[in-house]
Amino acid sequence: MDVFDSLESRNAAAKANLSVGFLLAPHFTLIAFAGFLAVLRHAGDIGDKSRQVRCHWTVMGREDREVVSSAGVKIAPWEPYRDPSQFDYIVVVGGLLRDDNRYDPEIISYLRLAADKGVNLVGLCTGSFYLAKAGLMQGRKCCVHWYHFQDFIQEFPDLIPVTDEIFITDRDRITCPGGTSVTDLALHLVGQHLGKERVLKCQRHLLLDWGRPHNHPQTPLTNDYSAISDPRVRKAVFLMEQSIGSELSVEELSDSVNTSARQMERLFQDHFGKSPLTYYREMRLKHGRWLLTNTDRTITDIAYECGFADASHFSRWFKNLFGVSPAAERKKAGTASGE
Repeated sequence: MDVFDSLESRNAAAKANLSVGFLLAPHFTLIAFAGFLAVLRHAGDIGDKSRQVRCHWTVMGREDREVVSSAGVKIAPWEPYRDPSQFDYIVVVGGLLRDDNRYDPEIISYLRLAADKGVNLVGLCTGSFYLAKAGLMQGRKCCVHWYHFQDFIQEFPDLIPVTDEIFITDRDRITCPGGTSVTDLALHLVGQHLGKERVLKCQRHLLLDWGRPHNHPQTPLTNDYSAISDPRVRKAVFLMEQSIGSELSVEELSDSVNTSARQMERLFQDHFGKSPLTYYREMRLKHGRWLLTNTDRTITDIAYECGFADASHFSRWFKNLFGVSPAAERKKAGTASGE
C-alpha cells in the first residue's frame, strides 16, 4: 500500500460508522477472518459494490511478511500497525494452537497498546488466547471454542472460560469461538453501529436465515468434558451431540468407541446414573427446550431437528422430563409459537 492509498484508507476510517483493524495470527482460520469481513463489506455499501463507505477495514502487520493460515493460504498485511485509537475495534484472528511460536510478540504488544488507549478488542477463534496471553482478560468472561476448553484452562487457570455461548461481550472485550459464529457477532456489531436495515441487507446477501443471539449454544451440549473421566464415555457423548437430529443406537455408539453395548450401559450408569439412551434423549430434549424459548421455529420443526418422529412424540417426552408441554414452555418464555 503506497502513501496515497494509506492516506485514503485513513480518511475512510474517519468517515465510516464502523471501523475495524484486523490482526492475523500465525495459522489463523480463514472462516473466522472471511466470515467477519464478508459481513462488513456487505454492510459498508449498497448492492454488492464493496466500497468502504459505511464500514472501514484494514489488515495490519509487517508488510514484508505474509501470514500463513491454517489451510496454507497466505495473506499479506495491507499496511503497518496504525494508531489503534483510529478504530472502533481491533480484531485478532487466531487459529491453530502450535507449541512452536504460538504467539506473535508484535501482536501481543499492539493489543496492549490498544487496551491502554481504551479501544474495544475482539478475539476470534483462538484470538481469545492472544487477549489472555496479553493479560487483558483478567476478571472478564472469555468465550472459548468447546474443542479448546482444556487448552485454555491449562494455560490460563485463573480466567473464566465459557463454552455454552457463541460470543460474549464483557465491557470492552469481545470473544467469539470462531467458525460460523463470527457472522453472528459481526451482524450484532453492524446492528449496533449501522442499524437493523444493514443487518437485513447482510443476511439477504449472505443467505443467512437469522442472526443467532450471543447465548445460542455452541454445537456441543456438554459444557465440561473434563468431568467425564472415561474416554469412551466422553467420545460417546461427543457422538451424541454430533447426531442430535438422528438418534444413534446403543450398538452404534458402543461400536464407535470399541466396547460392547452391555459395557456401554454400565459406563453410563456409573457416570450419570442413567442409560445411554435416556441420557441421549434428555440431551435432545434440552436442546429442543432452548430452541423453544429462544427462537420462533415451529414445534414440529424443533421436534424433527431434535430427532423425534413428530411433534406429539416430542411433546410427550418433553412433558415427562420438564413437567410442562412445549407449548406451555414457549408461552412462559414469551416466544412466538406455531405448530
